[in-house]
Amino acid sequence: MINLGLQRISLLLNPLFTAHPRLPWRAVHIAGTNGKGSVAALVSTFLGHLGYSVGRFTSPHLIDRWDCITINKNVVDRDKFLPVEQHFRDVSNDENIGASEFEILTATAFQLFTDEKVDVAVIECGLGGREDATNVLRSQDVILSVLTKVGLDHTEFLGDTIEAITAEKAGIFKSGVPVVVDQSNNMVVLEVVGKRLKELGQDEDEQKAVSSSREEEPLDFEMLKRRLRLGQYQVQNLYTAWSAFRRAEKALNILHAGRQPLPIRKTVRASLERLAVEAQSSLPGRLQWLTLPPPLVLPGLAPALHEADSNNRQPPSSMRVLLDGAHNVQSAKGLASFVNDNLRPQTSQLTADFSKPITWLVATKSDKDVDNILSILIKPHDNVVTCTFGPVDGMPWVKPMPTSALASKAEKLTDGTVRSVLDKDEMTKEPLSDVIVATALEEAIRIASLQGEGVRLCITGSLYLVGDILRCVRNAGGSIYGGAR
Repeated sequence: MINLGLQRISLLLNPLFTAHPRLPWRAVHIAGTNGKGSVAALVSTFLGHLGYSVGRFTSPHLIDRWDCITINKNVVDRDKFLPVEQHFRDVSNDENIGASEFEILTATAFQLFTDEKVDVAVIECGLGGREDATNVLRSQDVILSVLTKVGLDHTEFLGDTIEAITAEKAGIFKSGVPVVVDQSNNMVVLEVVGKRLKELGQDEDEQKAVSSSREEEPLDFEMLKRRLRLGQYQVQNLYTAWSAFRRAEKALNILHAGRQPLPIRKTVRASLERLAVEAQSSLPGRLQWLTLPPPLVLPGLAPALHEADSNNRQPPSSMRVLLDGAHNVQSAKGLASFVNDNLRPQTSQLTADFSKPITWLVATKSDKDVDNILSILIKPHDNVVTCTFGPVDGMPWVKPMPTSALASKAEKLTDGTVRSVLDKDEMTKEPLSDVIVATALEEAIRIASLQGEGVRLCITGSLYLVGDILRCVRNAGGSIYGGAR
């Protein structure tokens, strides 16, 4: 279960913090509802390009528990991760700490960053900010705090208003630590941020770096938007990440000026397109174009790409599908905008042609605002396949919405084909999650292929579904990286 608070993580990490009154690495600490992972990937990629040793901690994991921890672009080695994780499990048990899975994971990440002697770690909050386990970081450990887009999510833990949620997330701000804020946030968010900064005795205008990259780099980012077909919210993440990178670079320059030549920001600008693609590719499941391997043979099934119709028309031997873990209203709006701009034909410069259907493969958590999410994504003639996701490693309380209930909601929004892969009775049989996902993917491919004008298939609704899809593709020999654009 989710159990917020800093007491348990403080006990777990007491030996590390006692041994290091200031950690040997510095942290860029990121909170927000949406965009945290993307900003973390961009900032860590930019800093790594300058020669710094960079750790990154994001959540949730997608396939393996340890894939949320990277060191110098590589997922931490399993054989290094497991002994450290077990150490903290033993400490929690022996000292009756009762640490949660996320607290153990956070402690493991911090210890690995120390053991691997990174210069800087880019750390994403798990939930909220003020009482999130990552906020055990002290002011002397953090060189920069970042707040990305804030929206209504996890209201049962953080409050049911934007003001309350922002206050929780701004709880990572620390006296004397610069702050970067996504300036596309609602004015209410910015007002709460300003109030928090004043409480800390910080000058708001000096500290929050009002996306100054807009004025300094007006051509670079607009060019990238066109060339890489970025969604508008991805461009805003890029602005935020650039401002965060500039602040972090400045602090690291001061810390390491005597050890190595000063990094040159121009080297990042010159490689911005490549680095943006590299960052996106390092974080699967966020507007990712995934190429399914030909033929796609998933666990427990015959090849999923089979006859598309009675005329024996075959779908492509391999295909690209869009994968995005949009799981709340705000992220659904971003995904819908991207899909309308890039997957639906344009009948004019301003209007997408909704008569050309998208096929959606969807699973959601049971506690999400599903009605609003689906109404944002699904257009009148779209097709929908609903499924479930498998048990989440380390988080047994995470439950998917029943597929039949999800399908009933979708049926109210479209006159296209709607399929539920499993109904409530079948779910009680607890089949293997890989088979569930493979069956759902096979059905979605079949329906999408019947359109006959190129496959337009988008998989979304939950990062846990994204993880299951990526696991199936990996187990079938396909690549889960490098297909972001």
